[in-house]
Amino acid sequence: MKFKKLSFLVAWLLIISLFIGLCSFTVGAKDTLVMKVAGISPLEYRGTLGLNRIAEKVGKATDGRIKMDVFPMNQLGDYTQVFEEIQRGTIEMGLIFIPSQYDVMLEIGSLPFLAEGYEDMRDQLSPGSYVYSIIDESIAKLGIKLLRIYGDGFIGVGSAKKPENFADPKADKNLLIRVAPLAVYKETAQDMGYRTTSIPYADTYSAIQTGVCDGWIGGSSQINYQVFRDVIKYYTPYNCLFDQTAFLINQKLWDSLSPEDQKIIAEAVDYEAEKGFADCKEEDEKYMQMMADEGIEILKITPEQKKALAEHIRNVTWPKLEEKFGKDILDKVKESL
Repeated sequence: MKFKKLSFLVAWLLIISLFIGLCSFTVGAKDTLVMKVAGISPLEYRGTLGLNRIAEKVGKATDGRIKMDVFPMNQLGDYTQVFEEIQRGTIEMGLIFIPSQYDVMLEIGSLPFLAEGYEDMRDQLSPGSYVYSIIDESIAKLGIKLLRIYGDGFIGVGSAKKPENFADPKADKNLLIRVAPLAVYKETAQDMGYRTTSIPYADTYSAIQTGVCDGWIGGSSQINYQVFRDVIKYYTPYNCLFDQTAFLINQKLWDSLSPEDQKIIAEAVDYEAEKGFADCKEEDEKYMQMMADEGIEILKITPEQKKALAEHIRNVTWPKLEEKFGKDILDKVKESL
């Protein structure tokens, strides 16, 4: 009799333990969730400010049930490390660059001259576009939920030396510049007449300062001003590439949230994503003026020169990228331009 009672008690405890374990996968109305949210930009950068606003909105809308702790400026690691941590769930969310070592299709949003205007770029990098669907599906396969892409601004070249024949896409610029370790960046820069190196982003400032390289391509005017203004003397706004980051969240965590909490987070992120694209043009111009005020020479590209550059890149660089993305994919992207 005692044995039966003991067996019953053990079985009952196992059932309770199993129930508690299953419940732990779902964030219910009474649970408190603390999320580490990783950022890569400076404290004063608008993307970081946006993360802080998201954290505040989500905290208020959930009555403190979801608390987002924002860690900007690579405090939790660089974007490749953070991406892996989000995959594992050890970092819950981030606003970071999307690394492409897992899937080359994640570079598709960085195609040179994917769009030439701000509104067109917003359309290309937002839900509903062919390009966005490719990125969304590729990230989903890695166990990460893409919430939105965030527009940081069009990209130019910041350099300590003046590039020769800077407006001629076929001329040698006689400069060595740092590029991100992505084919779209390397091929674009080289086809514009620059020599390239893929030193780590974290080393770029000191590399320009010490003459290891002459400049870099990969950031908007805002990043060039906020991070590199003390080491660059020239900024050339080619606007050939678009600086972008992405709001990412661990897929299992996302699935564990109630539909109501998913909506709260999604709406807060959507607002910041739309605001980011809307602010791009004004901020690109604002920070170019701020660089000029600091004595940095802005090497302006005329509309005619930009058109010639776009034609050159699409005729020379895009065919090279067909090997990476596939001709059918790029043909569909061209149809969407």
